[in-house]
Amino acid sequence: MSDVTADSSNSRAPTQSERQKCWTARDMFWTCLDGNEASPLNCQAVRKTFEESCSKTWVKYFDRRREYLKFKAKLEQEQSDPVDNVKL
Repeated sequence: MSDVTADSSNSRAPTQSERQKCWTARDMFWTCLDGNEASPLNCQAVRKTFEESCSKTWVKYFDRRREYLKFKAKLEQEQSDPVDNVKL
């Protein structure tokens, strides 16, 4: 999908195989980040593949989505354990 960008003036919808390639690259990148939270620089090569496989708008969307999902999980965890989070 690197030659197909939603940002270009002659944009077209990605094919099913292009979407699948993007989603696979995204999943590999997210898995790498999950395993390397302390040093995300270890995921640079996987990030590059992700960016090459998806349009810029999709990369931006997935980056924001990951941050939202992490925030949501943290919030849900804090709300499920209110006693543990009380500071005396």
